[in-house]
Amino acid sequence: MRKLLMLSVGAMLVAVSPVHAQSLTFFFKTAYLEPLAQTPTVLNLAAQSSRKVPQADLNAFDDYFLINGNGRLKVNFNRQLQNKGQVDLPGWVGVAPFNNFAISYDLQSGFERVKEHFGMPTARAARVTVYRTLNTGQLVYDYAVPNLPTAGSSCREYLFSPDSGQIELGMTVTCYMTIQVSARGAAGRRLAR
Repeated sequence: MRKLLMLSVGAMLVAVSPVHAQSLTFFFKTAYLEPLAQTPTVLNLAAQSSRKVPQADLNAFDDYFLINGNGRLKVNFNRQLQNKGQVDLPGWVGVAPFNNFAISYDLQSGFERVKEHFGMPTARAARVTVYRTLNTGQLVYDYAVPNLPTAGSSCREYLFSPDSGQIELGMTVTCYMTIQVSARGAAGRRLAR
C-alpha cells in the first residue's frame, strides 16, 4: 500500500511538473506561433535565459523572441505563448521564412556537437537562434557563446546546420536579445549564407 501511494505521488508530481522541463526543441517545433507572429512563418526564432545567464542546458531557457515571416514585427514571449512585448521593424532581410514545425533536430544535441567540434566542453550558450538560409534553404542553429575570459555582452556565434551537419564559426554579436531595435537598424543576417 505504501509503495502504491509513493508511486501515485510520484506520477502526480511528474504530471504537474513545470512546463520548462519540456525540451526546447519540442516547444519550438510544436508551438502555434501564428497569433504572435501575425504570419504563418517566422524569420528568426530565439531562446535565452530571462536572467541573462548563459546555460549549458538550453532546455533551461525561458525567454523567447521571434521575427515574423515578413520581417516587420519582433515579439518577446514566454512558454505560455503570452506576448511580453513587441516592436515594429522597418524590415528584416538576409534569411528566408520558415515554419517552426520544420524544426526536427534537437537543439541541445546540436550545441553538444558544436562544443565537441570546437573543443569547448564547458561552454554555455547565452542564446540560440534558429533561421533558414537564403542560398541553401537549410535551417541553421546559431549558438551565441560568451567570449572568454570576460563574459560581458559580447558573444561569438557558432553555427550548426542539422541538414548537412556543417559546423562553422560565425560573427561576434551581442549576447542577449531585447525587444528594442538596435541603432544599426534591422539589417538581419548575413546575405552570403
